[in-house]
Amino acid sequence: MKPDRIERRVQRRLAGLSLGARRELLRVLASPSNTRADLIRQMHERTDTRDLAEVLMDLESRPPLRLDVMEALKDSVKDPG
Repeated sequence: MKPDRIERRVQRRLAGLSLGARRELLRVLASPSNTRADLIRQMHERTDTRDLAEVLMDLESRPPLRLDVMEALKDSVKDPG
């Protein structure tokens, strides 16, 4: 898959997440790689979370993009006050 297509796919998926889901995703992305791999495997086994697992796999294949997403998530969950 081309890098720009991966980025659009990730952006589309993140846009629809609730605040709680963004916080949880940030927690997952900040976890050790073995924890992320296990979670991705579990999510990929379930049909209702397979799409999200594929997005996470895209992020794992592009560490700079994963870091960019983490930064964007950090900004999006900050308390505005």
